Amino acid sequence: MNEHRSRYPASGRYPFLIGDAEDLARIEEAARFYDQDPAETIRISLGLNPLEWIAGERKFAEEDYGFSPDKIVGDWPGEIAEKGSIGLHKEVLSGKIKPEVYLGLAKIEKPWHLPAILRYGGWNECPGPEVHCALHREWQQRYGAEITGMSGDIVECAVTKPPTDRNAATILAWEQYWYCVDIVEQGCETVSNLAAKLLNSLYWYFWWD
Repeated sequence: MNEHRSRYPASGRYPFLIGDAEDLARIEEAARFYDQDPAETIRISLGLNPLEWIAGERKFAEEDYGFSPDKIVGDWPGEIAEKGSIGLHKEVLSGKIKPEVYLGLAKIEKPWHLPAILRYGGWNECPGPEVHCALHREWQQRYGAEITGMSGDIVECAVTKPPTDRNAATILAWEQYWYCVDIVEQGCETVSNLAAKLLNSLYWYFWWD
């Protein structure tokens, strides 16, 4: 994986983990339901302001569902030692390395173009490809975040410039919450817990039910 990443600037082929054969089948099946040309998806994403999109998601939740941040923010838990790691090559429950995993090589100009090429998203609560592109473009610029893996319902990222203080980590946690509410509501339970995990973390994880 790292060898392919080092070659990417010259080869133009961006490496990403997919997972096992089941994960590969799921990502291929999901792509069939979104027929927009990847170049058009990228073009649309460039006109999409990710922070305005996040604000729109929050406004919709407040007006239509009575969302209150007090119900989900929680208390700061303190430093979290275990920040996670890249895991698409592992079994979820046991943590054992899968006997066979697939590595994709996407011919793209920027890492954040990957959701467009894969036609990723647009099902259940998972945003459409243009939203993935816009947000990952923003996070790549601010945090040096690059997608390292995409499976049927998981996105993983490696991060070179993570937030280093509570305030910055909390701002990012709210952004990630509106992008992927399941990582909080079916995962770490509060935005503060997510912020503590993001603090100085070189790894991000997203999952949609």
